[in-house]
Amino acid sequence: MPQEILRMRNINKSFPGVQALKHVDFDLKANEIHALLGENGAGKSTLMNVLMGMHRPEEGEIWLHGKKTEIPSPVFAIQNSIGIVPQELNIVPEVTVAENICMGTQKRKAGAIIDWKDTFKRAESIMDQLGSPVNVRSKAGTCSVAQLQMVQIARAIAFGAKIIILDEPTASLTSQETHDLFRVMRQLKGNGAGIIFITHHLEEVKEVADRVTVMRDGEVVDTTLMADTSIKEIIAKMAGQEVIFSKFEREFQEEEVVLRAERLTHKKKFRDVSFEVKKGEIFGVGGLVGAGRTEVMLALFGVEPLESGTIILKGKPITVKSPKSAIEAGIGYLPEERRAQAIFPILSIKENLTMPILQRLFRHGKIDRRQQEKITQSYIDRLEIKTPSGEKEIRDLSGGNQQKVVFGRWIEKDLDILILDEPTRGIDVRAKDEIHKLIESLAKEGKTVIVVSSELEELLNICDRIMVMNEGQVKGIMNAREVNQEEILRLALS
Repeated sequence: MPQEILRMRNINKSFPGVQALKHVDFDLKANEIHALLGENGAGKSTLMNVLMGMHRPEEGEIWLHGKKTEIPSPVFAIQNSIGIVPQELNIVPEVTVAENICMGTQKRKAGAIIDWKDTFKRAESIMDQLGSPVNVRSKAGTCSVAQLQMVQIARAIAFGAKIIILDEPTASLTSQETHDLFRVMRQLKGNGAGIIFITHHLEEVKEVADRVTVMRDGEVVDTTLMADTSIKEIIAKMAGQEVIFSKFEREFQEEEVVLRAERLTHKKKFRDVSFEVKKGEIFGVGGLVGAGRTEVMLALFGVEPLESGTIILKGKPITVKSPKSAIEAGIGYLPEERRAQAIFPILSIKENLTMPILQRLFRHGKIDRRQQEKITQSYIDRLEIKTPSGEKEIRDLSGGNQQKVVFGRWIEKDLDILILDEPTRGIDVRAKDEIHKLIESLAKEGKTVIVVSSELEELLNICDRIMVMNEGQVKGIMNAREVNQEEILRLALS
C-alpha cells in the first residue's frame, strides 16, 4: 500500500459571517494524484490555504509523513516539502527562468555571492527531468503560460516538495500542453510525490486522477477511487442533486448589424481581421491559445492600439482610443485574467459591482447608499453569489464568485455590446451553466455578446456563429449549428 504522506483531520475554519470549513478530513498518499473537486465556494481553496500555512484553523490536526505538525506560515510549509502551483502564477518576469526556479535555494560562494554556475546547472537539470525545452537563461517574462507552469513546478521540485498542489493548472493550456502537463504529473507521481489536483474540467480528472474528494458548502461529501465513480455522479455530489445542463437551440434570424470590423491590423499581433456581429447575436471567437483572439478584442475595447483598419458601430465609423471611449460607445469587456485586470481586491463586492455606475448613484453630491446596496443585493440573488453580504471584500470570494461580480457589473451598466473573454474559466460546472443561461438571456434582450473561449464545446453550445482564428488571422466564420469540434480545430490549425 502507498504510504500516507498527508492527513488533515476535523479541520474547521470560519471567517466573519461564514463557516468556510466544517470538520474536513482529507488525506494524500505518495505515488498518487488526488483530485479535490467542488463548486466555487465549496472550501477547496480555504483547505489548501490551511495546508500552505496562509490560514490557521480553529480546530483540527495535520499530519505530515506520519508526524503531527502545525503549519504556521507558507515558509514552514515549503520547508516541510509542500509546494503549490497557483492558478495565478507567481513568477518574476524580469529575471531568468533559472532564478525563478532556484530563488531562495541558491548556493553561495564566499560571503553573499550567488554561485550562478550551480544555479543554472540545477535549473537545467530539473527542467531536463521534466522534459521541458525552456532555456533557463532566458527571461521568465518571455515564456508562454505552459512554460511558466513548468517553471513553477520546477520551483516546487527545487524546494524538495513531495506534496504538490496544482490549482486549475490547465485553465490556459492547449490540448497538447495539457497532455504534456499530465505526462509530468504522472512522472512526479512515479517519483514518489503526492499531487493534489484542483480543476473544474472533470474529463481531465477521469483521465489522470487516482482518487477523488468532493467538497460542498465547506464539507467533504465523499472520497472515492476514480475507477469506482463517474463524472455524472461527481457532478451530482458537487451540486447536492442531479444537474441537467441546458442545450440552447436558438433560432437566430436578426439581420441588423451592430458592429463591423474591417481589416483590423496590429503588425505583431493580428492582421486584416474583418467580421460583423448582429443585434441579439452570441458571436463566438475560437482558436488555439496565442491565435490573437484576445488581442483583437482588446483593440475593440481601446486597450490595444490599431495600426490600421476601421471599426463601424451602428453604421458609423468610430475611433476607440481607450476603454473609457469604448464604454461611452456602448462596448463592455470582461477580461480573461479577472484577478489581475477586473477586480479591486481590497474593495467590497458592493464597490466592485457598482464601480461603473457610481455617477448614476450620486444624489446631492453623495452616493445613494441605499440604492447601491439594493442593486448589489439584487445581483447577489440573481447570480447566486456565495457571500454573507455585499460588504465582504471581493478578494475573499472564490474565483467563480469573483467572476459573477464582474459579470453583474457589466449587466448593470446596460451596454449594447459585451465582450466576454473566457467567461467561464475557473468556474464550476453548475455555475458555468448559469453563466450560459445569463448570456442567452442577454441576447434575447437584444444585447450583442461576443464570447472568446478555448472550449470548443462551449462555443458550439451557446453561440450562433463562430469565428476561428490562427496566428492573428481569421480562418473562417461558421454557423455553430452546422459544424463540429473537429472542423473548428482543423481551421484553428490551418
